[in-house]
Amino acid sequence: MDDLVAGKLTPIGTLARCVIGFAAALISAAIVATTASAQSADTYPERGIQIIVPFPPGGSVDVLGRTIAQKLNEAWGKPVVVENRAGASTIIGTTALAKAPPDGYTLMIAVSSHTTNPSLSAKLPFDPRKDFASVSLLARAPVVLYAHPSFPPNNLKELVAYAKTQDKGLNFASAGVGTMTHLTAEQFKATAKVEMTHIIYRGGTPAMNDLIAGHLPMQFGTVGQALPQYKAGALKALAVSSETRYPSIPEVPTFKEQGFDVVTTEWFGLLAPAGTPNPIIDKLNAEMKRILKSPDLGERLTAIELATSTPAELDAFILAETNRWSPLIKSLKLTIE
Repeated sequence: MDDLVAGKLTPIGTLARCVIGFAAALISAAIVATTASAQSADTYPERGIQIIVPFPPGGSVDVLGRTIAQKLNEAWGKPVVVENRAGASTIIGTTALAKAPPDGYTLMIAVSSHTTNPSLSAKLPFDPRKDFASVSLLARAPVVLYAHPSFPPNNLKELVAYAKTQDKGLNFASAGVGTMTHLTAEQFKATAKVEMTHIIYRGGTPAMNDLIAGHLPMQFGTVGQALPQYKAGALKALAVSSETRYPSIPEVPTFKEQGFDVVTTEWFGLLAPAGTPNPIIDKLNAEMKRILKSPDLGERLTAIELATSTPAELDAFILAETNRWSPLIKSLKLTIE
């Protein structure tokens, strides 16, 4: 009491003053950080941007990435380049993104492998949930069972019957272990009770090249991956994995239509490293919405269903897809170790 009368601070008073001062410092720091983040978004981008495509050149993901890069370059006047980092079921490219600075200058187009790899490998060099920031969903597309014109079956019923006459079964290709093209094939195998051997490629484009050359009988690929070749008669399509017939290939029956309950969708989404400032994420998200509404995206992209989302919606979608495919992957004992 004498201390208070004398104008002196008690130990409790000293502590309270420290706490108040610390809180004020935190608030001030938060205001400075928020202001700096907003200013960085105002001037972003100040230099070139890199978009990682975790597949070889030429496929649907690559075409989408290069289209977005061109549109961003036109809008912002800064170089935007695509870097193809293929291999290991997209793990190579995804690892590069996880290690990149969180400044908005390194992005990546992720696909379904981003949600299946956690179940395929217990030793990923990144955390799929913590190391990335969602920007926007970009597109969706069903999977098509393409076949070489010399392959005798013309539909799934004929394929199942033909497979039973082959002592060594049938070979099929996909974009890699755990990709949506591969999981679609595994679902069909289980549903049709047919033996097929998976020929693994580092991406759909090298596999498609071998299919067109006649080195493979069939391949599970995205609808846009070989649409020009299919339209030209270099390939035939036995089934599509959409719920109903797909607008780009309305003459191709679905798996369900032919008696096999297989419905799958490949998806494409834009990611950034975790910690990328929210104003930059929001600026990129707005650009994706603008770009994907452009009327001049080209025939290759009109074959897929362009779609956008908020970052939070893409987060929720990725979590749902991860939970959806985990039981199937574990039941089939699939691994990329």
